[in-house]
Amino acid sequence: MTEIVPLLDTEGSFATLREAFGVDDDAPWHLPFHAYLLRGDGWTALVDTGVGPQNDEPFLPERSGWLRDALDPAAIDVVLLTHMHVDHVGWNMLDGSPFFPNARYVGSRADFDFFTGARPDRPYVRDQLVGLAATGRLELVDDEASPLPGVVLEPAPGHTPGHCIVRVDDVVILGDAAVHELQLADLDLAYTAEEDPVAAAAVRHRLVPELARAGAVVGLGHLRPPLGRLVEAADGFAWRPAD
Repeated sequence: MTEIVPLLDTEGSFATLREAFGVDDDAPWHLPFHAYLLRGDGWTALVDTGVGPQNDEPFLPERSGWLRDALDPAAIDVVLLTHMHVDHVGWNMLDGSPFFPNARYVGSRADFDFFTGARPDRPYVRDQLVGLAATGRLELVDDEASPLPGVVLEPAPGHTPGHCIVRVDDVVILGDAAVHELQLADLDLAYTAEEDPVAAAAVRHRLVPELARAGAVVGLGHLRPPLGRLVEAADGFAWRPAD
């Protein structure tokens, strides 16, 4: 069995619930930003790389960047990117070099093409995506990929054009298929950062009932706890601790 360890990179708020989800609530949305460490038979992988250290990127300028101290960068064999939003690629590079010096980085070509085309002036796109690609360490995939035994990077587009989930053993890391419990209670509820809200809702309608029926352990990196189970509740679904 693969060991799966959630790692908190930072936490904070950048929007109210009204701004993020269009609901009638002006409370700040305070959320964690998790990555996932995977340890298998002879390999170690990381799913997503958090928000990263403080730099000239305007997103969460007061972020902490705890991931640096939570693992040994040299021990990571593969980095899997569920998607290429700023808060999932922040430790790809540090000071112009891959932060994980021995790792292959694997991500979606659709996401890379979209973000480098639509947001080329964003510091994180320049440094964490284009900079990484220039090192020759970024492997871009078009379809489902299995970069490690028993680990599958599976397309689930909507949140971003190349958004993926990661299946490992009986655990499914859903990336940002849902970013708040509100989107589990109402699978059609859009999040303002979704590039294609209709497609993102379709992913939730496909995966959430399936995983709830299976009783699967699920990773959702902006929820507390970051590993849980999906259960039916009222007209939708709810988040419960995995243990």
